Formats: sequence, structure tokens, C-alpha cells
Amino acid sequence: MVTRKLAKPGKSGIVAMLLLGLGLLLSSCSNPSDAASFSGGKISVERLQLSVSTIIDERVKFQTTPQDGYSGAGLTRNQLDFHIFTALLNQIAKERNVAALPGEIAARRADLLQSVGGQEQLSLALVNAGIASIDFDQYLSLLVLQEKLQPIIAPGATDNSQVLQTLRKLLAETAVKMKLTVNPRYGKWNIETNQVEEIDPTGGALPKAQN
Repeated sequence: MVTRKLAKPGKSGIVAMLLLGLGLLLSSCSNPSDAASFSGGKISVERLQLSVSTIIDERVKFQTTPQDGYSGAGLTRNQLDFHIFTALLNQIAKERNVAALPGEIAARRADLLQSVGGQEQLSLALVNAGIASIDFDQYLSLLVLQEKLQPIIAPGATDNSQVLQTLRKLLAETAVKMKLTVNPRYGKWNIETNQVEEIDPTGGALPKAQN
């Protein structure tokens, strides 16, 4: 295997690359108070942080940390994914005249309460699932919408994988149509995975920190 030793950029070169990266960040972020923006709406940094802080507070309250739970920047991106998914799915539903009615959300909440054995158990289940209690109704709304959309977007589907494939395609198309933009502070939107991914603002110009 042939290896090449690359010359280290001088200080002026590093500064230039950093300024270029900063310029790209600023140009792609129209409002620093928005975690994400799209046609007709936005997800504010304040709202995103409220979800994150609620989850952290509830982990402390219940003295639990899920084994596979997110933390730090990963938790923030995970919650931003949730809010973006909400915006995209709501748009998909709106275009098909589908809505989650208050009574349907209440019924779903009652079903979950009964299935887990009460409010205390439900609160703990939400913590372990990485769902902020303030976002519970939003989560229930998504469940209702997905259930009602299934026969519309994938009428011939014979299993869940076909429904998910169709839904992923619609989410990607809707993100483009709504001109979804993520604040680079949190990462970038990957249209293939429908998730926010971490980015390197220098474009790989600087070496990764050693663990």
C-alpha cells in the first residue's frame, strides 16, 4: 500500500480555511435562533433545548439513564430529528387531508396508560424511550397520523417494511419541497437517512482530536 505524507498547511492557510468554513456556516443559517427552518415554519433553538432539558431533568428525577440513551450533542440531534419528523409528517398528512383529532390522541393516551400500568410507569417509559413529557401529545399525534396515512400512502403494502420504505421516500421529498434547512450548529440534514448528522465546519481541514 502506498502512503503519502501531506504537507501541513501554514498558519495563514489554516486561518483561511477556518474563515471559509465560518462563512459557509453563516451563509446557510438565516437565523441563529432557529434550530431548523422550512417553508411556513421553524423549530426554535429555545423549543429544542426545552425538550432536551426536560429529558435530562426527568432522567435525574427517576434516577435512570437508558443503556442506549443519547447524551450531549447526540441527544440534541435526536430531539431535533423528532421535531423535524413532526413537521414533515404533519405536512404529508395535511396534503392528504389527514389529521390527528384531540379525541384520537386522548384515546391513544388512555390505551398506553392502561398498558403500562399507570402514570408513574408511563413517565418512566417515556424517559427510557427518550421522549420528553412535554412532547408526549406530539408523539401520540404522530402515532395516529402514521396509522391513518398507512392505507393512503401504501395501500398495497403487505408488511411494515413496505410502509416504512414509502414513508422514507415521502419524508425525503417533503424535506426538499419544504426547503428544510438545519442550523449547522447542530449538523446537517441527510436526505438519505432523514436524520441530522454531525458536520465538520472545516471540511476536514483540521485533524481529529485524539481520544
